[in-house]
Parts: sequence; structure tokens; C-alpha cells
Amino acid sequence: MSNTSAMPTSSGGSTHVFARDGYARAEAHSLKTSDLESAKVYGRDDETIGSVSSLKLGADGKITDAVVDVGGFLGLGAHSVKLPFSALTVLRQSGGSGVRVHLDTTKDKLKAMPHHVA
Repeated sequence: MSNTSAMPTSSGGSTHVFARDGYARAEAHSLKTSDLESAKVYGRDDETIGSVSSLKLGADGKITDAVVDVGGFLGLGAHSVKLPFSALTVLRQSGGSGVRVHLDTTKDKLKAMPHHVA
């Protein structure tokens, strides 16, 4: 079972808190690129909106950005967008190694973003 809920922000908007039974929020310092590359990305309604195709690292070795492929089939025709890693919510399976990546957006909004060329 999954659930999301909206939390009010100081600007009057709201932000989604992603939760899924059997998963807990992963701390960024505990994640490796191998944990996230090729991971499915889910939107605010728990629909699959893409997958992580690559990660960008800063000089300190920490993940700074994620490239998410949206649409396409078997890697063909995908629209790639570069997002700050802080925009992603990563959940790790309790007692396991599985991860779920969530974004507070929709597939259409990602497709409308400028295409990222590696």
C-alpha cells in the first residue's frame, strides 16, 4: 500500500510526503550511484513517470543531480531531463536493498522541460 499526503509550506503551497509500506526515507549519505541508476521514478500519484539514467557527482563525491528519462521504449525516444538531486525523494526497502524514487510532479511536466544532452 502506498500513500502520499500534502504538507503546507511557508509560501502557502504544499509539498507531498511520499510513504510506502515496507520502505523508509533513505538518507542521501547512505546512497550509492549503483543504488539509483536505472531505478524507476514515480510521480505524486504513484504512477511510473520515468527512470534514473545517470547521476552527476560534485567534487566532494556527493550526488548533486539526477538525469531522468521520461517516455520512450527500451531507451529509444526517451526525453531526458536533469534535476537537482534534492528534488527526489528516495525510499529504501526496510531490511532490504530495493529503492523507490519519487518526484512531486507529473510525466507531462517532465516532458515539457528542456531536454538534457549528456
